[in-house]
Amino acid sequence: MEKICIFTDSTSDLPHEQAERWNIDIVPIQIEANGKTYREYYDITPQEYWKILLESEEIPQTSQIKMEDLLAQYKKAKDAGCTHCIGVIINGSGSGSYQTANIVRDMFYEECGKDMVIELIDSESYAYMYGNVVIEGAKLREAGASFEEIVRTMRHSVKCMEAYLGVYSLRHLKKSGRISGGTAFVGEALGLRPISLVRAGSVDVCAKVRGDKNVVPKLVEMAKKEAADPAGQTAYIVYAAVPEEQIALAEKLALEAGFGSVERYPIGVAVTTNAGPQSIAVIFRGKPRD
Repeated sequence: MEKICIFTDSTSDLPHEQAERWNIDIVPIQIEANGKTYREYYDITPQEYWKILLESEEIPQTSQIKMEDLLAQYKKAKDAGCTHCIGVIINGSGSGSYQTANIVRDMFYEECGKDMVIELIDSESYAYMYGNVVIEGAKLREAGASFEEIVRTMRHSVKCMEAYLGVYSLRHLKKSGRISGGTAFVGEALGLRPISLVRAGSVDVCAKVRGDKNVVPKLVEMAKKEAADPAGQTAYIVYAAVPEEQIALAEKLALEAGFGSVERYPIGVAVTTNAGPQSIAVIFRGKPRD
């Protein structure tokens, strides 16, 4: 009889109520800001982090998952009698956490043996792009699906996830050095707002719109074009410190675009540290990548 543990890292942006409802373990990343160290998910909320980003002149420092936390997670699963453990980890192209998880798995096997199978999945993404995949796996587990079926489904879903991300201010991108001061000055003067495609482990600027009011309509328009069977899926609106009316507009337009349903979730540390706290994105499923 299989007993399956499912875990992910805090940058999956799973809300506490979902993690608790579906029995998903969360391994935190750490943030150093204003002389303090926080564990994402446990010590600081997304909203508290946005406030730090908006008020601080320095960019907080984030670190990948700690080896000891991963080892503790594996041992916790084994002590609970699990025969299998599935971990979905932040994009391996943008963080060393996935590689670390593999290294610690080998350490665990050497110390504790291989009675418990540990399967690690590179999410190739950020935030709720893979948070929703973790939920999908947990629902399959509750329905009695096998370990192999759960892993197969989750790996397929990871290959489908895409997002369009819009940024309302270039201030944070300038402060973090991701764009030059001159570029930021010209962009702000013209009211340009970059839109990036997040897919297959990369984040690439693919469009620019002029003015805040055009950000959300463009995000939804592009998501509709790329989505596979919009009526048969949920669009996820993920947001940081942006006006409520923009979040509500994104929900409204996504439903009008033909998505079957819409859910909203706050964006956590990983995305806002890089894109800034004035960000919003539409997450959806496209055609599966090879």
